[in-house]
Amino acid sequence: MPPSPYDTKTAIPFPLTTGDFPALGLANISRRLDNAPFPNCLPSPSNKGMSMAATLGCIAGEEIHLQWNAGQIEGESLGRKSTPFGESGDIFRIHAGDVPFYLLARWGSGMEKSAPHRTNSRANLYALKDLGTDCVLGWGPGGAITHNISVGDLVILSDLMDMTHLRDATFFEDVPLGQLRQFPVFCPQLRQMIGKVMEDMKLIHHGTGTAAVREGPRLETPAEVRMLITIGAEIVTHTFVPEMFLAKELQMGYAAVCYVVNYAETGSRYQPFAPGGLFGNLTDESERDRGAGAVDAVTRIASNLAGQVANLDTSKCSPCKTQTEHIREYDLPADWREWFKHRKR
Repeated sequence: MPPSPYDTKTAIPFPLTTGDFPALGLANISRRLDNAPFPNCLPSPSNKGMSMAATLGCIAGEEIHLQWNAGQIEGESLGRKSTPFGESGDIFRIHAGDVPFYLLARWGSGMEKSAPHRTNSRANLYALKDLGTDCVLGWGPGGAITHNISVGDLVILSDLMDMTHLRDATFFEDVPLGQLRQFPVFCPQLRQMIGKVMEDMKLIHHGTGTAAVREGPRLETPAEVRMLITIGAEIVTHTFVPEMFLAKELQMGYAAVCYVVNYAETGSRYQPFAPGGLFGNLTDESERDRGAGAVDAVTRIASNLAGQVANLDTSKCSPCKTQTEHIREYDLPADWREWFKHRKR
């Protein structure tokens, strides 16, 4: 039998430091998980020309409004979409060559940013699904914990730890449709495509990474970051949950890219806090410039990704179709909107 992707014979020392990550083999574990085979997931030549069109939706933050207001992106503003779960964030239909895609802003800009747990992720995912979206790129900021990730780097997440407790985590509170397997956590096909796009764009990125998603909005204490180190987190963020779980409930492929804006307290390259901006002395001027460049990359990445996603046969991507067994078991209708008819108001 092949070795388990979780298998490591390395003894775990305690206490841990950020430098212990290579010794623990966490990077190797992540790579083995990332390369695990998933039947029917990756495109094959025989599927070419038979693929059903898939529309890409990208969920990000205020950078969408900033780029739109600055005229850096072209398309049409669709405003907010009304759903059974309330109003979504602002949606923009972007025209990139022959293949359009959607940008959805989780929140506004300036003071129009609520705490992360107030983001209406259910409305956002419902709205994108209703627009015909099959694949979702989640985009958000995070702090680096491990020593090998720098400010301005892009991390294609391969796993996460949900440490939130105030968010609406499922569409299906009154029926068992939310009981879904979470392996793989993110769509391997979409992650592979994002990696290829970033390589072609010559962007500094990491193909794997484990994020701890905290409630926020405050940043983490040094003790909390030390705890995250011991349990294997490489990035800390307040984003992506429950988005990725909700996408899976609606049979949508979801992948997440975290752009690194700071070093977590007591994380790699730790610098003592000094008064100034939000991150004090946790980043320097050149790192802030790199971070700003990473933020601006979102629409270019989504634009380049949209054409590839349009050629996917998403019906063959079995890791993103974990709802299939429930569809058979409960004889769910083909129209996914009918899955909510048992919802209690």
